[in-house]
Amino acid sequence: MLSTDIHSTAELISIALAAEREAIRRYTDLAREMHEYGNEEVGALFERMIDEEQEHERQLSEWADLAGITISTDIGPVRWQDPGVATIYDADAVDPDQSIPYKALAFAVHNEERAFRYYSYVAANSKNPDVQSYAEILAREELGHAALLRALRRHAFHVQRSKHETEPGIAPGTIYTMPDLLAATVCIEECLADLIEVAIKEYPDLEVMAANTRAMLSTTEKALREGDAPGVEVITTLKSIASWRTRKLAPVEDTPDALQRLSMACDRSFSFYDSVMVSAQDESVMLMAQRLSTHALDRISELRRLTARSRDNTGQHALS
Repeated sequence: MLSTDIHSTAELISIALAAEREAIRRYTDLAREMHEYGNEEVGALFERMIDEEQEHERQLSEWADLAGITISTDIGPVRWQDPGVATIYDADAVDPDQSIPYKALAFAVHNEERAFRYYSYVAANSKNPDVQSYAEILAREELGHAALLRALRRHAFHVQRSKHETEPGIAPGTIYTMPDLLAATVCIEECLADLIEVAIKEYPDLEVMAANTRAMLSTTEKALREGDAPGVEVITTLKSIASWRTRKLAPVEDTPDALQRLSMACDRSFSFYDSVMVSAQDESVMLMAQRLSTHALDRISELRRLTARSRDNTGQHALS
């Protein structure tokens, strides 16, 4: 595992170059697989990612040359990890062919998020201002890649579910004010808290996540009660979500797919908070969405560790 304790720009650039080359290799494989599978849209996206990674590689190499930096070849392997997504993402899906693009995109998203977190940790831990600066730039690039891939991954998911009525969602573009975001957060975190309570029966390690989620929900509800009302658009959407859940959702039970359902909901929550952070015009909304994105990503990481341990202990293929 690569260390986040980076002391020099030479070390950082050497690691970044190794990571870019591994990304190029992976995206080349994924683009070929998508074209062979007949999904030209996803194949073209991965080709675009290849071009971007190659340009980053060129820029890093050029910068190293100009700065007189000697690139180290003694860098540990930069491995991509399989998030262990299911072959069929949604149990109700009737078009399993679409699972292959989804799996490829989920694989790529997972690793772009890992890269973002890695460079973020480097920037936070380094005492070298140059290392901090370049690590922050690299982190932003990886976050941008992840956002692009997540958008197409969501599209792949919705293609699978196109024959089924799906739960109405809160559009990030309708979040203008702090009350809007607080109301949306209460709706999202209530759902997550309920799903955690179901999964915790089989996975007691989720106890800390449950407590943290309930605490954040309580704080958010208090802030919403004490502030202004959210906008009409958000209120209307939340009412339609509540109505849909009443009509469509069976009572939450202790089912074998409880962890899968929780993982899916956590993934959607991160996508929502991340989108709000990007589109927010109000700085306070942007900063809160940024904090919520961090919490959501931490939850996703914890679930992945839990499912990995579950696979090790049971030999079963857990869902991510």
